[in-house]
Amino acid sequence: MTQSTSAAVHIQGSTIRYAEIEREGTALILRRLDQTTAEVDLARAVWGEEETPDALDRAEDLVQEMMGDADVSLMGWVVDPLDVYSFFMPLPEGLGASERERRIAYQAALTTDTRSPEALHTTSHAVRTVEVEGETTEWVHVLAVPQPVADRMASLSVPVPASNRVRMTSPKAAAQAMRRHAGGQEETADADDISYRLAMGQYPSHTEYALTHNGQWHHAHAAEEARAAENRVYYAVGFLNRIEVSPDQVDEVFVYGPDAAPDPEGPIAEVFGMPPVRLDPFVGLRVTDESPAQGPAGGYVPCIGGALAAQPT
Repeated sequence: MTQSTSAAVHIQGSTIRYAEIEREGTALILRRLDQTTAEVDLARAVWGEEETPDALDRAEDLVQEMMGDADVSLMGWVVDPLDVYSFFMPLPEGLGASERERRIAYQAALTTDTRSPEALHTTSHAVRTVEVEGETTEWVHVLAVPQPVADRMASLSVPVPASNRVRMTSPKAAAQAMRRHAGGQEETADADDISYRLAMGQYPSHTEYALTHNGQWHHAHAAEEARAAENRVYYAVGFLNRIEVSPDQVDEVFVYGPDAAPDPEGPIAEVFGMPPVRLDPFVGLRVTDESPAQGPAGGYVPCIGGALAAQPT
């Protein structure tokens, strides 16, 4: 019996990727997978920066064609971390809802240099808690976009109720796909056996990093300058050092993206002491004949991970 159907859209430049996942009992079935490239920069159209007058209409038409007549109840909108304002912030545990929202709104305004709270559409959720000397801190991920951008995003998935749309960054979506490599279950570890996994999304424009801890999303980063293999590793180590995780604590390194190619003897293997593994987004999914992959599987990691993240737990 079908319990839910979720989908996710991931726009990168002029390319849209779409994934649709149906839950039947405990099985997750990949019902639809699609990819298309337009003649305009669709990502810039969503931000209102594309000069072609009908660019946004073109994006809407493409998404609607991909969705077809699917009865999608949950929608994940996956965005690249450098296309939005995405940051982590610590909060004392136990804050009231209004004070929590006030602090997040204040930090979002500072980060985006926005004076009016109404000018931003901000979403947040707790990622992890840390206890130091008896005090518990909650780390929260915040994703903010200007309100007009949020409105344009919403227009691309009109058939899905607004309350059932989930906006997320591609590293968060990749963390969900990475979790499937651990059998889809949260790992168990005692204090002396901490399990970290790192995924590096390799794109021509940037490199993004997703870190999980015992199977759960822990932190993320993105760097526009990290394009060469050596630079990608350099920024990975810097990212880990900032959040006080040693490269020696990383048990497995994944790579994804349309052009990601694991190099068993490259800089990743040299620094982390292990060859990277290609992140396979199809692990743990039943693939139907109607959903053949178009292009490299690594390019589908964000949209498949986004559809998985939109599924109820």
